Amino acid sequence: MRQIEREVLSRIKPSAQEDRRMTKAVAKLSEAVRAAAAEIGAHIELKLVGSVAKGTHMKDPDIDLFMMFPESTPPEELRDKGLEIGRKVLGGEEHYAQHPYIRGAYDGYQVDLVPCFLVKDPQKKMSAVDRTPFHTEFVADNLERSLHDHVRLLKRFMKGIGCYGAEAKTQGFSGYLCELLVMRFGDFDSVLKAASEWTMGQALALPEYPGIEFSESLTFVDPIDSGRNVASAVSPASMMTFMKAARAYMKKADLRFFYPREQKNWDVERIREEAGERIESFLVVSFEKLDLIDDVLYPQLRKSIVSMTSLLRRNDFEVVRTGMDVHSTVDVLIEVESMELPRERIHKGPPVNSPNSQEFLSKWDAAGLSKPFKEDGRWFVVVERRHRRADGLLRESISSLTLGKDIRKIQSFEIASGKQLLTNRYARLLTEYLDERMPWER
Repeated sequence: MRQIEREVLSRIKPSAQEDRRMTKAVAKLSEAVRAAAAEIGAHIELKLVGSVAKGTHMKDPDIDLFMMFPESTPPEELRDKGLEIGRKVLGGEEHYAQHPYIRGAYDGYQVDLVPCFLVKDPQKKMSAVDRTPFHTEFVADNLERSLHDHVRLLKRFMKGIGCYGAEAKTQGFSGYLCELLVMRFGDFDSVLKAASEWTMGQALALPEYPGIEFSESLTFVDPIDSGRNVASAVSPASMMTFMKAARAYMKKADLRFFYPREQKNWDVERIREEAGERIESFLVVSFEKLDLIDDVLYPQLRKSIVSMTSLLRRNDFEVVRTGMDVHSTVDVLIEVESMELPRERIHKGPPVNSPNSQEFLSKWDAAGLSKPFKEDGRWFVVVERRHRRADGLLRESISSLTLGKDIRKIQSFEIASGKQLLTNRYARLLTEYLDERMPWER
């Protein structure tokens, strides 16, 4: 290992004393869960899963404890009893994967108490939650102990470059995918060397566990289920970031890949200088942040952005790029090629020999800015554009768009554009959008 990697390990690898403390906490937690289950007559088996069970955890890990109910348990009973046990032990708050579960604190650790079905046959169709214990067993049985530190390094690297986690907010590399990558290529260094040569659509599998390719940014066949892609959550942006980071690290290793410098907001004057004339093509839609967990909120935000940009494109505004900042409010930035379009636009009509020609001519003979004219066998007419400004179009139409199901309930959307954005209110959003350096380059 490089000296940098040894230094990173010294920061992230738990000591023997820390592991003993965690082991005691897991034992105490398990005892409390069994007692709570007995109180309500729930028959469960407990399974420690995740990085702690696989030995790839870092300091201050989360504890994932699965409460496994018999397959014959009605789903409603699994849900109700699982949540009741979780609340008795943790208090905590309810989250949702494919089964609802409770997250809370116990003995200084963040704990997820997750009800699932005790599935005996790994070939059986099951939910992602029910499949997790099989993933834990596979990695525990097949990942050599000497590679545990290499997994830790890869996870920290992914965190540093902003690509760690399969949740909806990040759309990156899960811990399980990191473990499989180390198993596939042999160590941390070899994973980065391989990734530096990947292309979009890269297909991977463990040699003994082949499967089909998927039409996603990255394929890694799940050794537990050959019809499942472990890398399905990896977005094109996360894939490109990882490939770029791998190439850069191979050229010059630096601690900033693991621990990047914090992004500091630019002041208004610097934003003005960096944006230049582009600021006139920026518009920001702001609205209240709903009290939703990230895995519910972010898909709705992305759906809403698609709906906004589709509206603009349908009305001839060319969308360059979008950005988003989520804090106490949500700010969505949309950059268009031009905020204002000409008064006139050419409206395409039917083919000259179409039965609809007469209707078109009757409608537009007096209503158009020009008389209808023929070109390449089709009728056209110059008409007045209904919406000339992108910000005005969104302001008028946003409440009627197909937004995320909870976002569409919002009553008030604030829309600002151009030099209105040159205030501290938008500094974080604009800094992140305009600063095109990668995390390790700052």
